[in-house]
Amino acid sequence: MLIWNEPSTKSIFMNARPGKDASAESFLHAARNGYCAAQVLVRFLENVRIRSVEVLSGTGDTFEDNGIIVRLFRQDYKKYNDCTYYPDRLRELKNGRTDIKVPAHSTRAFRVDFFVPESIAPGKYTYPVTVKTDKGDLTSKINLIVHKAVIRDPADSTFGHEYFFNLDLLPKNKTGILPYSEEWWELLSHYADVMKEMRNNTICVQPLPLLHHGGSTYNSPDDFDFKFDLFDRFIELFLKKGAARDFTLSAFIQSVEGKSFSALSGTSDIVSYETNTPLGDDYLRTFYGGISKHISEKGWKGLFRVHIEDEPHTTEVWLHTKKIIDEAAPDLLAGEPLDMIESARVICDHCGWAVPRINVHDEDPAVFKRFVERGGELWLYSCCFPEEAYFLNKFVDLPVIRSRLMEWACIGVGAKGFLHWGFNYWGRGDSLYGFNADARFKGDGAIVYKNLQAKKLDLSARFMNTRDGLQDADLFMQIIERGNDKQKKDVRELLDEVTKGDFEAHSDDTEEFERNFEKLLAIADSLE
Repeated sequence: MLIWNEPSTKSIFMNARPGKDASAESFLHAARNGYCAAQVLVRFLENVRIRSVEVLSGTGDTFEDNGIIVRLFRQDYKKYNDCTYYPDRLRELKNGRTDIKVPAHSTRAFRVDFFVPESIAPGKYTYPVTVKTDKGDLTSKINLIVHKAVIRDPADSTFGHEYFFNLDLLPKNKTGILPYSEEWWELLSHYADVMKEMRNNTICVQPLPLLHHGGSTYNSPDDFDFKFDLFDRFIELFLKKGAARDFTLSAFIQSVEGKSFSALSGTSDIVSYETNTPLGDDYLRTFYGGISKHISEKGWKGLFRVHIEDEPHTTEVWLHTKKIIDEAAPDLLAGEPLDMIESARVICDHCGWAVPRINVHDEDPAVFKRFVERGGELWLYSCCFPEEAYFLNKFVDLPVIRSRLMEWACIGVGAKGFLHWGFNYWGRGDSLYGFNADARFKGDGAIVYKNLQAKKLDLSARFMNTRDGLQDADLFMQIIERGNDKQKKDVRELLDEVTKGDFEAHSDDTEEFERNFEKLLAIADSLE
């Protein structure tokens, strides 16, 4: 039997073997007010049943003895159509109990996840990890090195992150949870907790279904009744949780082509309007004007952004609608996922927030550099594409370190945020982007898993690496915003070394990354 530790940035397959320098003792570096994780691997030469995993502190107490919160997860594996079992889904082990049959000559991974409160003193904290089996016990050791640096709360960070998420939180036919029931709101509260952990601090809001289910009606600019009860409850939930820095009103103009959009009616039906028509313009002017007035009355002015037309392939409709929004709701910062450089070149001249796809950015970086120099807020996004193996992306079948490197690359090109379309779009069996075995974009639609039995979400290895990358981004932003000249120079050199100024020229070497992360922490530690 073998046991050794690996960093959380490494994808661990069932055929993993210890490397030349593998050790059952590792050193895990962490900032305060943040998460960090390490992996403990076991490999067996005979069939074994794992009974439990125990994590102890150096004082002999379990888990929360010193204020550091410890969670334990089992790494699950799923077979896809390339006949490979990929590691992604994580199953939390309550009290370390589990029951896993592991065949001979096979490896299993467990993830030990720490949250280090700001109140914890910098220093070393030691955690032995014991894997108990029917053939004997194995023990490794994680030395947690807590640094002086402090990560800001998600709501206070100047680096933003937005995941589009589906209001169908869990399948109601399998859980019995009806939309907008009290049980649904409890589940949404769990979503807010998960998003807060991830640091997904720009919350996607779908105003149309919230207003529609709240009983809102629209007949004309002189005959409408917008009821904001559900909308307000949604916003207040995320604010009270501390999960939100700001909110984005999602686009409801037809993606790509922009020919029509869904709208409220005078009845319980959702209707459709054509864009760039008098009737359609009247509705948009009334709708956005009504939302803007309500936001101001609630004291939420400055908390909202807006998407207009997701991935516009032409610019006429987008520019026309942007003009309407500027007149009816001037406080809404408009920005868009842009998947074509042609439309990006035009729209970047008319918006304060631009979100090009990473390969579109790399196609003509000068466009976005000029945008930032003019004072624009640059974000990046990925959405299925680019699918080439050399790009950073969040597919299940790519090295998991890329989910963490994505935020480093965003900071490297001057961005202040990242967007991804798929938080909980699990897809159907024939989906291109779900967890089905023959998905083209494996797992791109979701970074969490539905746990139907527990009626909650399970995390993933990609989730944790995205979370940790967003923590890194906050440290970068602190240094950029208030560091001295040397600190800013050092962090610029670090970014140039790691990301090379684009989303292709990166290294998947996890040991190299851990060394670079320690460099980032050292610079952050030196901040006054």
